[in-house]
Amino acid sequence: IEVGVRPEAKLGTYKGLEVGRREPHVDDAAIEAEIEGLRDRVATLETVERAAEKGDHVVVDYLGKVDGEPFAGGEGRDQLVELGSERLIPGFEEQLVGASAGDERTVEVTFPEGYPGDLGGQAATFDVTVSEVKAKRLPELDDDFAVEAGGFDSLTELREDIATRLRNADEQAIEREFEEAVLQTATDEAEIELPDQLIHARAHEVLEQTMSALARQGISKDAYLRLAGKDEESLAHDAEPDAAAALRREAVLAAIVAAEQIEPTDDELVEALRPVAERDGSDPVQLVEQLR
Repeated sequence: IEVGVRPEAKLGTYKGLEVGRREPHVDDAAIEAEIEGLRDRVATLETVERAAEKGDHVVVDYLGKVDGEPFAGGEGRDQLVELGSERLIPGFEEQLVGASAGDERTVEVTFPEGYPGDLGGQAATFDVTVSEVKAKRLPELDDDFAVEAGGFDSLTELREDIATRLRNADEQAIEREFEEAVLQTATDEAEIELPDQLIHARAHEVLEQTMSALARQGISKDAYLRLAGKDEESLAHDAEPDAAAALRREAVLAAIVAAEQIEPTDDELVEALRPVAERDGSDPVQLVEQLR
């Protein structure tokens, strides 16, 4: 039996490294985009007597058929559909643009590969009746909007709050970028020998993690491979550069921990595992004990 073990890094310079660090910046366009998002969330819908346009909502009844036969889940009444949201089957919303209240349309689509059930890749037709066209009405950009959208006394206060939040988010992103850059610089200074078998095994591990995450979203392994247009071995081969980089960083971190004799306290372990414990609904202290 052959067992892959983490390679040992021969450290180069890892103290006093010079690494660039950008300054936080909040663009005015980003602030306005946040405000527009708030306006969109508090917008109202009003019935209009005109043909539907992209961005409008339509109220529809529909009946879907595959090979001329209705299928489970293919019927709906008084459904509100936002044109341009791309939440439905590709091509469905586009074919309702230009429809008016009372119009009947036949929408032809093809279910994407990997669609839940056995509909993936099949052609379908939907008999659609439009009963209403609703346009989105955005609130005016004034102090009343600031009160309604965020509980602020003025639009100026709302903008200042958004700018502060965006700056804080950018500072956190800068910290992550800086840490990655420092680690990468230390890794570039080190000497590490990585067996090809270990890199390939880690690539498969990363691929399995990706597939498990997709499975939790309802996308099966077979569906993912069809969408990717590659087999599992090819995808693992594509992941090998990232896998090798991860193994190198881990080896360098392990070597620095040993060289600096770093020993985390129990409190530090608990805090490090708290996000994982919260996602699983478990107690971080108990999780530390289980891992021990």
